Amino acid sequence: MRQKKFLYVGIGGAAAIAAIISVLVILPTMSNQSTDNTDQSQISPLDLDFTYEEANSNLKTTLLSHEINMSRPLQFSSQTDINQYCNFFSDQKKQALVKFCTSTVLQNKNRNFLGNINMVGSTRAPGLVIVAIQSNPVMSNLNDVKTIFGVVINETTCDCWDKEKPRDYATLSNMIDAFRDFHIAGKRPNTTTQSVPLGSEHFEMELTTNQSGYVWKLLVAR
Repeated sequence: MRQKKFLYVGIGGAAAIAAIISVLVILPTMSNQSTDNTDQSQISPLDLDFTYEEANSNLKTTLLSHEINMSRPLQFSSQTDINQYCNFFSDQKKQALVKFCTSTVLQNKNRNFLGNINMVGSTRAPGLVIVAIQSNPVMSNLNDVKTIFGVVINETTCDCWDKEKPRDYATLSNMIDAFRDFHIAGKRPNTTTQSVPLGSEHFEMELTTNQSGYVWKLLVAR
């Protein structure tokens, strides 16, 4: 019970830093899908190529090798729980497609809260992976951000950055550094990379300035 209570606190923290995801140009097909035609027994064109269990297990193992702790996932399938803990879409047609959700808490090696990884989609497989990490005003945990984003991208898209070099960035670290500099120089409250293809999937990064510093978001979908 104590662990579960802690996890719900973590999810509440993620809700505060992630808020509603309204920039989901990464999922252009979702607005064209009808919830009435969603058959959970069949493969959805939005489904990623892994199950919730596979992805969460692989991420937990790999992140631990980088001294980042990831909790066991909480699972939400009732509409009440999904509305409370997995309400990530401002577009209600997209939100209605969320039939299942998992949420995990991330901590650094000192057990300090970093953020969350959420997965939402059909009951068979996630259609969207959402990472939200809070940084302080000087981004002292930037290396953790790079590590977590790198692990999630490798595990949920492909380990092919060196081959494809999205947008001509030699490394993900270089892209993150450039993205940070662009956001800070632009003095905007919110900056997004828009959709970046990698392998057979796409990812998107978002950086938001808030009262505690910055919120980094990573979205992965088809």
